[in-house]
Amino acid sequence: MDKLKWIMKAKVVIGIVLIILIGGFLYLQNTSQNKPEQMQKSQDTTMQGNPEPDAMKKVVDEGMVMDSMKMTYMYSGSLADVTKGEVRGINTNGQASGTSKANFTDGKYMLLATFENLPDPINGDFYEGWIVQKTPFKFISTGKVEKVNGVYTNIYRSGEDFTAYSRYVLTIEPNDSDPAPADHIVEGDMAKNNPN
Repeated sequence: MDKLKWIMKAKVVIGIVLIILIGGFLYLQNTSQNKPEQMQKSQDTTMQGNPEPDAMKKVVDEGMVMDSMKMTYMYSGSLADVTKGEVRGINTNGQASGTSKANFTDGKYMLLATFENLPDPINGDFYEGWIVQKTPFKFISTGKVEKVNGVYTNIYRSGEDFTAYSRYVLTIEPNDSDPAPADHIVEGDMAKNNPN
């Protein structure tokens, strides 16, 4: 009788161990298949689709350009080259860089981004700036980047607070009237500055 009880207990234990092993194997198999896709999503910063509209966008005049250069900004960040070789006929040699700064005070959002080591676009292409909100994912165009005193510069003004759009991306765009972003050149995140 004791031998029969022992055999039944052993069968139950073996059954439980098998269920745990099979369940663990299936779980690991499922997570390993999803891992490359999850990694791709976390590393892929390419913006797809059309940008959000900004009904409160302000036209930038010469006075605003000068004010933008002198202003103290609440948010700032460095921009790093993300090209991998030649893009649309230009090559940054991995040396393009920049800074982006943003502020929202007195009902005005202000953005200033400046760049270094950007080759001039060719064939009618142009540089365009973008700000990106990560969650929920949205992005808006901050307009065509122009040279100010020989430096590629992006100045953007709005009556809407876009400080939650903490990532800045510079793209090179073909002159094709397509509002969607094209090839990324530099990008980076803006963080709140220490109020020292």
